Amino acid sequence: MGKVDALRRHALSILVIVLGIAASIIVNVAVRENRNSQANLAFTALASSRANLIVEGFSQTLFAIESVGALFGSSERISSSQFDDFVAPLLDRFPTITALGWAPQVHHNEREEFEQSARKLFPGFHITERNTQNEIVDSAERQIYFPVYFIRPYEGNEVAHGFDLHSNQVRRAAISRARDSGQTTSTARISLVQERGHSYSVLLIHPVFQNSGSGKDRGKLLGIASAVYRIGDGVEKALSQFISARMNILLFDRSAEPDKQFLYSNSLRNLGANQQITESMPPSNARQYVDKFNLGARNFELILTPASDYSELDEGYEAWLALVIGLGFTGLIAAYLELTFRRSQELISGQKALEQQINERIYAEQKLREANRNLEDLARKDPLMGIANRRYFDERFQQEWLRAARQGTALSLLIGDIDYFKNYNDTYGHPAGDRCLRKIARALADMVHRPDDLVARYGGEEIAIVLPSTTETGAYNIAEKVRLAVAAMALPHESSVSKMVTMSIGCGTTLVTQKTSMEDFIQAVDAALYRAKQQGRNKTVVDKTMN
Repeated sequence: MGKVDALRRHALSILVIVLGIAASIIVNVAVRENRNSQANLAFTALASSRANLIVEGFSQTLFAIESVGALFGSSERISSSQFDDFVAPLLDRFPTITALGWAPQVHHNEREEFEQSARKLFPGFHITERNTQNEIVDSAERQIYFPVYFIRPYEGNEVAHGFDLHSNQVRRAAISRARDSGQTTSTARISLVQERGHSYSVLLIHPVFQNSGSGKDRGKLLGIASAVYRIGDGVEKALSQFISARMNILLFDRSAEPDKQFLYSNSLRNLGANQQITESMPPSNARQYVDKFNLGARNFELILTPASDYSELDEGYEAWLALVIGLGFTGLIAAYLELTFRRSQELISGQKALEQQINERIYAEQKLREANRNLEDLARKDPLMGIANRRYFDERFQQEWLRAARQGTALSLLIGDIDYFKNYNDTYGHPAGDRCLRKIARALADMVHRPDDLVARYGGEEIAIVLPSTTETGAYNIAEKVRLAVAAMALPHESSVSKMVTMSIGCGTTLVTQKTSMEDFIQAVDAALYRAKQQGRNKTVVDKTMN
């Protein structure tokens, strides 16, 4: 009976010990899971910011090459000094770009005359190619050539001067796609003729035609503007501001053949070793951030994983400290529970303190989630105009297209372009041009009030407005309201049609079906914009082809 009485007498203490151990283990698990969740959120936020910088580097290259294409599209006679003056600010503004160039289309019967004329400006100039031994030699005879005529910076790229881009299969394929589509196209991975080390690059190619029409209206191909993006240098320059919390970075071209998709890894030394490339792929259960983006009609995939010295992955001592404290409290409470009531009050106080810690951690996690949402909002906004960027426009427009298809409603799109904006920048300077873009963007954003409507920067000085569930008449009225509002701002522009800033707008409305194409619709609205320019600018032209 003595043992039974003792057991009954200590039953409360035994129960406290059992429950305390269980509670300590539960708290330990909860704290560890909370720590891991916080680490995941912190990694995602940091990786997202770095991925955005890398993608922005590619986007800057796209903007720069289209600017060079616009230069040569405006005049067939561009001098070397004019090219230098135009390209120098772009290279300074976008340090991730390796080189910008111009390659005219030269037919074989024009080759001798072209080389003789080029030697007057560039002594010793001749059209070259790589032979099977990887040596630079005079180009073989072929029907057409695309020799690099202008290239900046010249230092470090001398061997590329005169190189026939049409002599290489990868570059030739990209030139053909750009010529046929009229759009900027990216090559698959290439090794540059001026490259000394072993790394990959991509070449962006922008076709320049005799006039700015589209489809059958385009004139003959004058040449191609090219931009070299040396991937290793571009990624390192884009991330040069980061000095801590290293990450492994992998970049792939998913449009290429499986054995040629790999482009870059900051953790590899021999890029030609397929075994190393395979081993560098993160396991499926590893913490990673994936960003897929399109550039020059090719699909790229960026994968970021934490490096071995990534500090944010430290599990920390909090979980084990909570376990030790919990067990310590349990022992003390069990030992003194039967002695004094004060000890039981200490247990209650300890439990309240523990609950406060958990509440504080939950509050901290909520704040981290809010910060992450704010970071996502910043990633969707164009830093110059303060409205949605092109990437977010592509995502939203696809969503609205699918919703219009499901609901059978009309979908309207406006694409506006500020008239003679290059002349504006040349006359008043790029800072004034940036302020002009921000004023117009704010004005347009204030005019669109429906929650599903979207005002976004489409490219350069082009602004797109997505209008779900809007008829053709409604879309035209909004377009005219936008056009008149821009003119009413009365921003001075001596080189424009009315001595002030105006906007030309392409307008289109369609009922989305299985037979309609989102890309064709956007191109149709863009073509309407070009017709507005051809008709004298400061006009709204409605596309009728997609009705």
